[in-house]
Amino acid sequence: MKSFMKKWSLALRWWLFFMLINLGTVVLFLTGMVDKINEVDFTKLSFIIYILCYVFTIRNGILIYKACKEPPTTEGGVNEYCQKNEVGWFTSDMFLTLGMIGTVIGFIFMLSTSFADISTANVMTLKAALSKMSMGMSTALFTTAAGLICGLILKIQLFDFQQYLDRLGTICGRGSKKCD
Repeated sequence: MKSFMKKWSLALRWWLFFMLINLGTVVLFLTGMVDKINEVDFTKLSFIIYILCYVFTIRNGILIYKACKEPPTTEGGVNEYCQKNEVGWFTSDMFLTLGMIGTVIGFIFMLSTSFADISTANVMTLKAALSKMSMGMSTALFTTAAGLICGLILKIQLFDFQQYLDRLGTICGRGSKKCD
């Protein structure tokens, strides 16, 4: 039992994390947050970020499963997994960038559409302007939150996998060389 836990500990940690992501998704649906985000995020970047996060989480799980099932025993094998892990690091940074793009789009929408047809004498135009401003601000904040949260979720998984690969690299004779 102890050797099983040692061999599969990384995969079991990933599985626990994956189940927590699924639980969080269910909670978002049940609380109505998904509908709220769909209503106010006109760019839909929040959903794109989340779907990409989910896809790369599964990709990371497959890599972890393969590495745990048959650990690489050569420096070249460890380097191959390190290179595949680099794609994940790039993607996690891309989530932050997409979140910031959504923020900029939201602010541009908020500032460009809100004040165009405003008349201080007419209460209805003020209400319409505030409605447009809130939609732009909501888009900005939801895309930023999606980018930050999904980037963090993926980085935690990648860091755990990288630590595993660094330990394997030391065993395989890479010395103190870490995954770059």
